Amino acid sequence: MEKNSGAKRFAGLFGFVARHPRLILAVALLLSALSVVYTRERMEFLTGRDDLMPKNAPFQRDYRAIRAEFGDREEIAVVIESADAATASRFGERLQERLAADRTRFREVFFPGGMPFFREHGLLLMPLEDIRNLRKNFTMAKPVLKELATSPTVQTLFTHLTGRMDAYVAGGGKGGEAELAGITFMLDKLGAGIDAFGGGEKGSFSLEEVFLGGDSALARAGRMQILTVRPVKDPGSFVPAVEAIGAVRKEVKALRALPEFAGVTVGLTGTPVLEYEEMATSERDITIATVLSLALTVVLLLLAFRGFLNVMAAMVTLIVALCVSFGLATLVVGHLNILSMVFAIMLIGIGIEYGIQVVLRYQEELGLGAGELEAISTGLNRNIWAIVMAAATIAAAFFTFVFTDFKGISELGIIAALGVCVCVLATFTVLPAVLVLLAPYRKRKEEEREARAATILARSPRMKALERFLFGHPKTVIGITLVLCAASIYPLVQTRFDYNLMNLQAKGLEPVEYAYKLMRSKENSGYFAEVVASSATEARELTRRLEALPAVDHVVSLATFVPDDQEAKLVELAALRRELADVKPAPYEEDLRVMELPTVFENFRNSVERLKLHLERSKKPEAKRVGAFLATLDRFFATLEKEKDKNALGMLRDFQGGMLASFPEKIGMFADSLAVTPVTEADIPPQLRKLFVGKSGKYLLQVAPKEEIFEREPLKRFLDQVRSVAPRTNGEPVMVYESMTIMRDAYLRAFVYAFAAIVVILFVTFRSVTYTLVGLVPLVVGILLMVGGMWLFGISFNSANIIVMPLILGIAVDSGIYIINRFRREGDDAATVITGSTGLGVVYNTLTIMASFGALMVAHHQGVFSIGAVMSLGMVACQAAFVLVLPAVLTLVGKR
Repeated sequence: MEKNSGAKRFAGLFGFVARHPRLILAVALLLSALSVVYTRERMEFLTGRDDLMPKNAPFQRDYRAIRAEFGDREEIAVVIESADAATASRFGERLQERLAADRTRFREVFFPGGMPFFREHGLLLMPLEDIRNLRKNFTMAKPVLKELATSPTVQTLFTHLTGRMDAYVAGGGKGGEAELAGITFMLDKLGAGIDAFGGGEKGSFSLEEVFLGGDSALARAGRMQILTVRPVKDPGSFVPAVEAIGAVRKEVKALRALPEFAGVTVGLTGTPVLEYEEMATSERDITIATVLSLALTVVLLLLAFRGFLNVMAAMVTLIVALCVSFGLATLVVGHLNILSMVFAIMLIGIGIEYGIQVVLRYQEELGLGAGELEAISTGLNRNIWAIVMAAATIAAAFFTFVFTDFKGISELGIIAALGVCVCVLATFTVLPAVLVLLAPYRKRKEEEREARAATILARSPRMKALERFLFGHPKTVIGITLVLCAASIYPLVQTRFDYNLMNLQAKGLEPVEYAYKLMRSKENSGYFAEVVASSATEARELTRRLEALPAVDHVVSLATFVPDDQEAKLVELAALRRELADVKPAPYEEDLRVMELPTVFENFRNSVERLKLHLERSKKPEAKRVGAFLATLDRFFATLEKEKDKNALGMLRDFQGGMLASFPEKIGMFADSLAVTPVTEADIPPQLRKLFVGKSGKYLLQVAPKEEIFEREPLKRFLDQVRSVAPRTNGEPVMVYESMTIMRDAYLRAFVYAFAAIVVILFVTFRSVTYTLVGLVPLVVGILLMVGGMWLFGISFNSANIIVMPLILGIAVDSGIYIINRFRREGDDAATVITGSTGLGVVYNTLTIMASFGALMVAHHQGVFSIGAVMSLGMVACQAAFVLVLPAVLTLVGKR
């Protein structure tokens, strides 16, 4: 058999390749090396969502105008949580001090909990009703507080309550409803402290709990405090705020290691942190998936070609195509974004497809006795037209993205279309050149093995039986297909686009969890719409109208920090301060009289039980609350009994210290906070004022939603209502809603354009309306079955996985082109085409694409994972359409 002689006998493209294989390979490798160097030096990565969207959209212009007026609003939010508000405040103050000293990484650090303004005027910012409840609760707690002030110990607390309960029961309810209310009130608060201690906390005797109740706005705001950081961004970095995020986490870790902050939990969120985590996670996942994809592709090629040399030729071609494609992408576009980062994965699946068709046909020709060069020539020339038209469908599908308004999608379309063209050129030049160069190194045994690989299906008796089963009943296949497609109509109608960007992040990611926490926190909502007013008067009117909307919880503006009802509040707080004047706390000393405690505890428990029985006999509703406290107390005493020979004394010390050690300090701080004075706008500190008053004197209003608005329906409802009052509303919710809407609509338009382009390409390819319609069969069947599969597995389209739609559109058609082209041109019936090299090529094409994208399912990033999942479902559906449905249709249509 000839090897590399007689190259001059061949004309056209292959004749040139056969005569100059070394030159072609050398040029290809040189271009690849230059492309890698050029890409490494010039390729940039855009990490922000703003970089994906049209710059001149109205909401984008408004967004830039707000940033120009009020500064960059992208902040790192540090969420500080503690059962004790004072501890959370101290942590925040220490963290603010450390971060503010680093001007190279942080432009501004803002911690409201550390501002004198809030310490001095915080109570005035409470609703009047809450202040009245504060005074009422203090009145009920005052007898206990006076006793604890003189001797802050567990003995004092339990002994005092024992005496009051016994007196109440002995007097038959002496003291009336007020005394009973005071006793049950304190038992409730003590029970909450015991529960906290049993839950692993130190059971702080929280004045917020005592005075306001644990669910008051002030108590919730104290337990969860927010420190915001505006980072110095490095425009040359892959993630501009990466250094700032790392520095914040380092300082948080150092502070949390201190014993005084043992009960504090801290988490980071905010747009810079979410973008950093998304890019870091997706970059890591895509790197792993790319390596896995290449490995799986090699394995599949080894199975397909049954020989190492052809696999090497195909992989060299693929790597050249990848390198040159990246170089072209760098030259034409200059950067990748979060959407186009999967570019390499796409090309691995697409780029190998054309080589598989050439090599399998080459092996088939060898099996039929052709010489090396004749076999390569036939493998190339018989596939040129089919490959060109198949590639045109995919390139057209991607290139239609250019006509959309979404910049990120448009750039992906350009990069992917160029990559497809490069893959085709590499298949027509580099692949045959490598095959020609490898021909002299082949061994006869390998040739025979490869020939068998190309004809194994046609020669296997079992496969012949399977062929009769699969292809002998075309009407049945079409009938079953119609039923499945009809069943997929309902899932198609129910298909939704997921607007929730949090669903794209890795599960359990700290920034996502804390973003939800802030959303659910009415006091610290970090996700709000922004409205701009031209004057203070307009701001007040807009606030009034916005807060009347059903979807709006509250509005924060400069006026928020000038309390309303100040006169009435000052009267209440002055009265409370007078009542507190005779509560004079002594310094805390650990006076734990251990020998007395068993008796104190026993007497206290007996008194609680007697009170419960008395209330039950009197049919008082408070009996239930006292019974609940008794159950809590018994659990606490049971725990002490278990630990009596181990650490009971230590537990008691922790219990008393946790509840009462800071009691004198807190009483003093609370008394100081009551010395309030009226607040005017002039009293608002400059650091707070500049957040809400812009450079030209405009006013910013932050509109907080009443419900979670990460999902589309509540988000749209919220924005529709807010825009009915302020049409030019902006902010993060608007940016997400508008960008997701533009993206969804852009893909829908691109899908329509691509479908139209594919119809034209099919008609040009086949020059037949009938075969144009036949060519659309795998597309329609594949997409319907894919959508049905997505519905079964609970997968929605989102801003990540929707990018696979044009790829599925192209693949569903291009593989059909190979099959139909051979069916019409070479006289084979449909079954023979499927079981020959062309059909095998289509099967391996879809398998390699499935492996390439299926590798993405190892990702932690849910968006990247969903790309792999949707593409895998699409390839399974298309495989069924190629192997079963299309042959059935071709059999019925015939060769007309």
